Amino acid sequence: KSKGLKKDLNQAACTRDVFSMVNPHGDWDNTTHDFHPFVWYHTLEDIHSLWTEDYFDYVVDIRGLTDIIFDDGTDDGLLLEGWETVHIPGSFPIDAIPADQPPENITMLVDFQSSNICKDSRIFVHCWSGISANKVAKSLIALGFTNVHAAGPAGSAGLWDWITAGYDVFRGDTFDPEDYVPSCIECDMPEEVPEEGGI
Repeated sequence: KSKGLKKDLNQAACTRDVFSMVNPHGDWDNTTHDFHPFVWYHTLEDIHSLWTEDYFDYVVDIRGLTDIIFDDGTDDGLLLEGWETVHIPGSFPIDAIPADQPPENITMLVDFQSSNICKDSRIFVHCWSGISANKVAKSLIALGFTNVHAAGPAGSAGLWDWITAGYDVFRGDTFDPEDYVPSCIECDMPEEVPEEGGI
């Protein structure tokens, strides 16, 4: 995606609010948005601004690859689109659903947890509405990630809201694991030692 910077980044950073357990957003209902002390929270508008400015090293999409139907009590159920149907450009799918599983049970499609460099990278984590992503953000902290960012309030700050706001998405993709190896994993791969030649 094209990310031409049209504004002074230092000025933008000084006018952007960041929310946390220490500095909660006054309008977010703490009964629905459960803060974690080591996760950085932003409004969706600020998340998009940060994404446009290449602030995040990686966008991590916790959804699965394919669409699923969630039983919401209606006849048709609720369609939950998968990463291959629609996703934020440049995002990496990890398929961490169900979001409330114990952190040690998460098996990532793109294995960010295999690299300490990845764990120290600046990561924006998202889902459909923000509820599941908020849960997985806490799981990432438990797995040793140190710079996790999420949008809020949970329930109205996910991909659905991103699309409604008119932000960029990519539709109709196919996941190939060989094409989605983040550079932080490549940095941790041991260098191949050339074989010594014979005498």
